[in-house]
Amino acid sequence: MSLATFSPATLLGADTDNKVKFGLIGCGGRGQWIAKLFQKHGGYRCVAVADYFQDRAGQAGKDLDVAAERQFSGLSGYKKLLQQAIDAVVIISPPYFHPEHAAAAVAAGKHVYCAKPIAVDVPGCQSIAESGRLATAAKHCFLVDFQTRAMPDYQEAVKRVHDGMIGKIALAEATYHCGNTFDGPNETLKKDPKNPELLMRAWGLDKVLSGDIITEQNIHALDVAAWVLNAEPVKAIGTCGQVRGFAGTCHDHFAVIFYYPNDVICSFNSKQFGHGYDDILCRVFGTNGTLDTHYGGKVTIRSSDDGFQRQFPEHLRGRRG
Repeated sequence: MSLATFSPATLLGADTDNKVKFGLIGCGGRGQWIAKLFQKHGGYRCVAVADYFQDRAGQAGKDLDVAAERQFSGLSGYKKLLQQAIDAVVIISPPYFHPEHAAAAVAAGKHVYCAKPIAVDVPGCQSIAESGRLATAAKHCFLVDFQTRAMPDYQEAVKRVHDGMIGKIALAEATYHCGNTFDGPNETLKKDPKNPELLMRAWGLDKVLSGDIITEQNIHALDVAAWVLNAEPVKAIGTCGQVRGFAGTCHDHFAVIFYYPNDVICSFNSKQFGHGYDDILCRVFGTNGTLDTHYGGKVTIRSSDDGFQRQFPEHLRGRRG
């Protein structure tokens, strides 16, 4: 999960410690995990942090060894972060803020690594697309955190499908099944459901801030389907519900039919409650075979011509975004 395929020297020129200096916007659990992952596996150093909540910015600063004068909080904290001597920005804020944060980072001339989902509505998605175009024009990196697209086994399998290994595609299915998520934020929000600051801490339970689970989490499975089908859906029909009784406005299960070009249909369903079954998968059915992929499991193609089977690397299992 690198910011780029460029070397630090290419990105920075003559830098004294030869590391990409980045700022972290969004200092929750995943934000800190991602920042530490950068520092552990690449030539990167976190030198500034920003979060709406001062306690989170302070804790992240302590854990990431960021000086107190480069720990920022409040809604405008990210603006102060962008004024620092940094080369890149890691955006792990609630999805509602991604378009604003990404546009400001690109305008400030920074490389961008942005968590999924890119936005919670169409205007936000269009804004991110424009930020990506502007970053590319400036020869800066703009990477969205879809981990699966960076996996060599997935890349090889999708290439084989695109090369015709399973024949003409007619049907696909995608699912995202897991148990309760956001248990901790739910307990926080239940104390005072109308408290706006508690809602910010429990943003994953609010449709406006998160886009609902079909956007905030299920997008992983839907993105793989769109990648394999190499197209965007033209329409969708679906339904959703809420049975787990959590606070907030999000649903916890969905069932949708997506219609793709050339009469290709993709059925999708998801749940975020219960026990006993946990998988993120995409299956694509062609006239000559089937692709079967699992996040944290095997990637398999079965066709009349050949077979392909790989295992998802162990070190990337278990921590979802």
